Amino acid sequence: MKVLISSLIIAAAVATLIRAQEESASPAERTYPEVPKEYEVGEDTISPDGRFAILYPVRDEDSNVYLGLPNLLVRLRPYAELKEIETGDGVTWKGGRGAADAKWNGNDWVAVWHQRKWGNEDLVVCQIANDKIKREEKIWPEVVKYFDRDWKTRFLKKYPKEADDQYTFRSDDPDLKNFEFKGDTLLLDILAVNRPNLAPGPHWSAELHAVWDLDKARFDKVDFKPGEISIRKPEE
Repeated sequence: MKVLISSLIIAAAVATLIRAQEESASPAERTYPEVPKEYEVGEDTISPDGRFAILYPVRDEDSNVYLGLPNLLVRLRPYAELKEIETGDGVTWKGGRGAADAKWNGNDWVAVWHQRKWGNEDLVVCQIANDKIKREEKIWPEVVKYFDRDWKTRFLKKYPKEADDQYTFRSDDPDLKNFEFKGDTLLLDILAVNRPNLAPGPHWSAELHAVWDLDKARFDKVDFKPGEISIRKPEE
């Protein structure tokens, strides 16, 4: 009987040690045998407790063929798919224009968005409970409303011939935080311009600084700042 008890104690100690080693291992040392072979784990997107992450399709460096696989929000161990992330434009492999990225607020809330050529778009926040998506708050359509209104009423009214043009969201301004959790809120600093490549012609810009209340699933504060409309001349 004493031998059996001793064996059980040793087995439990070994299992605890293995779990501790896995949790303390560097990202390069971690393995995820249950993840589908066509996917890889986005180490930068793993939740603080190491249980959840975004998966990226494995890129074939030789053929560079995009198979159109979506990014996935998953539980790593035991493996389970929580959400298939809409692909939108571009490719979804790691670092690709169109791939998803994530930022965590503890282990219960995660902000997910797409990385575009000039900036981040398609922001959605998910609440996880009991290893499932409890709630999904689609913030981006609410953001776009402010920019669309200003674009149409202030810019296109003055330059109707620019109607075929589109504005672009940018996230390369170091003074803008873009998306940042603060307690039960998400802070947003969003910038949009219509000529990010500095092309000549009518130039429009606007900024949105807002606080999104996660509990109420709506904006708590919004400070929308239209920029000056000007004409950018061609370089001589």
